[in-house]
Amino acid sequence: MKRGNKKGQFYLIAAIIISLVIIGFANLKNYSTRQSTITISNFGEELQIESENVLDFGTYNGYSSSSMQELMKNLSADYINYVRDGEESYFLFGDNSSITVRGYSETEKTIYVDFGSGKTAMEMNAGQISSSDFTPTSSSITLTIEGKDYLFALKSGKNFYFILFEKINGDEYAIRN
Repeated sequence: MKRGNKKGQFYLIAAIIISLVIIGFANLKNYSTRQSTITISNFGEELQIESENVLDFGTYNGYSSSSMQELMKNLSADYINYVRDGEESYFLFGDNSSITVRGYSETEKTIYVDFGSGKTAMEMNAGQISSSDFTPTSSSITLTIEGKDYLFALKSGKNFYFILFEKINGDEYAIRN
């Protein structure tokens, strides 16, 4: 064999190795790039399970209506503090005689609560948990948040509902129970 052929083989093998290294780095970069995922669905599932357990605990231990309200206030506050990073959260809980609406928003806004007899404004303070108590006048409640209506049916006994919002890359996702 001539020396020129071995030199060509060397350059061919070097080119292949360099190409493999570049492809390897490209794949590593794509693999290590953080992918945005919608996490509110996981939080929604956890919150659904946790709220059922808290309601069962209060019922099993014979808690009064006001004690159950305190349990739900604590649960909603704990959840809001857990996921506060820019996400909005709204909670409705109570029974046929009293419903509490609690929420958290990074910005000041007005939401509306309607039991069928007209909308009542509820002011949300920026970066704080806001809460209002209502006396239901019907078996359903509608929350209007940024022009969108969310309808909830009130059951006899204890109720616990939530709406969770998350913004990812400019898109807003909502989950509710």
